[in-house]
Amino acid sequence: VDRLPIHGTQRCSKSIGLTQAGEAMGCGTSKPGLAYEEKLKLWRKLGGGDLEPVLASGAVALLDAQWIISHAEAGGVLNHRQALPKEAFLSLADLVEATTYGSLPVAALSYPWLTKDHPDPRGANLTRVARALKALLSRPDLIPRLGVFWDFGSLHQHPDPANGVLRTEEQNALFKQGLGCLGTLYSHQYTYVLRLTSFPDGHKAEDQAEGTNVAKYFDRGWCFTEQSWAGLTKAGYLSLDLGKMRAGKEYDYYSLTDDCTQDGGRRPPLLPSAFAIELEKKSFTNGKEDYPLVKGLYKDAFEERFGKATKLIYGMLGWGDAEAAQLAEVLASGAAPRLETLELEENKI
Repeated sequence: VDRLPIHGTQRCSKSIGLTQAGEAMGCGTSKPGLAYEEKLKLWRKLGGGDLEPVLASGAVALLDAQWIISHAEAGGVLNHRQALPKEAFLSLADLVEATTYGSLPVAALSYPWLTKDHPDPRGANLTRVARALKALLSRPDLIPRLGVFWDFGSLHQHPDPANGVLRTEEQNALFKQGLGCLGTLYSHQYTYVLRLTSFPDGHKAEDQAEGTNVAKYFDRGWCFTEQSWAGLTKAGYLSLDLGKMRAGKEYDYYSLTDDCTQDGGRRPPLLPSAFAIELEKKSFTNGKEDYPLVKGLYKDAFEERFGKATKLIYGMLGWGDAEAAQLAEVLASGAAPRLETLELEENKI
């Protein structure tokens, strides 16, 4: 189940043409020409074009954060993508319209599946994610709307594998295309990554069915990879550790980003060689057969992100000398030849 197997996947292709983008977004005469053009330029300037192929093809569907909040408040449980209503998703046009200057209106969720067949059978993680999304949307000037990549609802799933109801051939091809873009979704300099690093209250590993991956977040291969992608070149406030949310606290945008970026919530980037050594120690639901592939996907993302980076913002992350040394190793490797600005203010270095 999870996201594997991913053999035969391709990396995200380049952005589609301006006319194609307009058609894929359903932009007709009802869209004011100038406003649409300006928003699309900003979306592209922030690198939104990297995500257009999988959004336009339908390989990836992003959930509307507001729908997630409403579904959670109604006591719902997340269903697989094919069973979700149309209103659960944001279109490419919606995302372009919601783009502001600080980031893309896209968040990728990183979390451990709780059971083999359903990632969140009781809706406990849905409630936790909704709480964070509500805080992020409390500043509509910064984030008017937000599209959320949640693998179970964003990629085509096997609807009922226990009874032999599997993806169609077409859905399988789209699934593979979507998986090939995971590195871009999580490592992109201007997407949010929301990391559920703890299990929900009441979840016990010993109660799970045989064959369930019961490893904690930091011990899982995919979670570790997503966290490492998110730790490459994003500004600190774009990679949030939701495991640091405090019970009973009413969050807004700033208090959430403050709590979820402090005290080890975000590690410094790892060189591909260091990542490969750590990945060896992690568990994969489907075993180690995809280790070489995941290692390659990380290396691709590392080289792409640092190769493009002109500014790195790692301020207010609670880093000390050990983290500074790890960052220095990355920079000394020559990974960021275009780097002009490095911000490390308000750390403990």
